[in-house]
Amino acid sequence: LARRQAVEHGEKIFERVINWAEMGRKRINRLKNFSCITRKEIQARGFDLDVTKLTVNVTKTGLTGYRIEDILSGEYNIQVDCADVFNLIAITGSGTDKRDVNLLVEALEDIDSKYHGEEKNWILDLPSLSTEMVMMPQDAFFSNKTKRVPLRKAAGHIAAQSLTPYPPGIPVLIPGERITSEILDYLIELSAKDIRISGQETDSLRTIKVILT
Repeated sequence: LARRQAVEHGEKIFERVINWAEMGRKRINRLKNFSCITRKEIQARGFDLDVTKLTVNVTKTGLTGYRIEDILSGEYNIQVDCADVFNLIAITGSGTDKRDVNLLVEALEDIDSKYHGEEKNWILDLPSLSTEMVMMPQDAFFSNKTKRVPLRKAAGHIAAQSLTPYPPGIPVLIPGERITSEILDYLIELSAKDIRISGQETDSLRTIKVILT
């Protein structure tokens, strides 16, 4: 049924959705402390944009994307797709109507006038992901010769688990790789900013599972 709807009515449905998303993008870009990435900006860098997604930069608010995400959920009953330190992403689809976009924009307008934080450290130094693969990932993942070591003391060890910040959902470490000081510094910074890292054992990243040597 979904395929049939897409074939018979998809162009009409998504033309409407795209128009509403573009309307929302323009309105958000008129706000003082929020901005929305446009297709023209992305194409100027040699890429393209899924125009059904509203990627909203929040850095001028002085709050993180995580905090704005919580405010939208708790006070306005609006759930975005995901957030990071700098942005949040709201997605539209065939079930989205004009009212949904209006509710999001009106919530951001309200937040823009009511909230402002003091967060100023907006820089994340991305590490080189060119690491030394010491073991096959399968062998490291299923090894029964592992231990957990404090995050700050893990440099030089071989990872026995994956650690994946989300977004963007790209692993920083996978089993079998040598852990570098550069990657550790990055993970420590992510943890300090409360960025979600898939694979961590507790609410905060304190230890890493490594191969016994």
